[in-house]
Amino acid sequence: MFIKRENKTDATVAGYVVGDMKEKEFDGKKFYEFGVSMGKDAGIVNVAVWNRKPEGIKKGDHVFAAGQFKATKKDDKTYFSLTADFIIKENSTKIEATPAELEPYQDVDDLPF
Repeated sequence: MFIKRENKTDATVAGYVVGDMKEKEFDGKKFYEFGVSMGKDAGIVNVAVWNRKPEGIKKGDHVFAAGQFKATKKDDKTYFSLTADFIIKENSTKIEATPAELEPYQDVDDLPF
């Protein structure tokens, strides 16, 4: 998912992290970067987080990020980047039982409605 306000530079992106987070340095300052897929055939946004380290973001995670968006063209290719003001990683647990494995409720007389 990708949302950008018209005539503004801020945007939000939510999606699948395509590679492990990397620590980088520019002009003596550390930052952390990872790519987020916007969906099949939609492209990847490189998310950069400055002045703080997001905990535990790795390939395969799902994240939501908001910040300043930029599109850059180089050699007939467009690159997308987002400098994150806010980032959150999905924190959920996989459910072991599937609905087919659960027993259906049989006694309709005990329903509260």
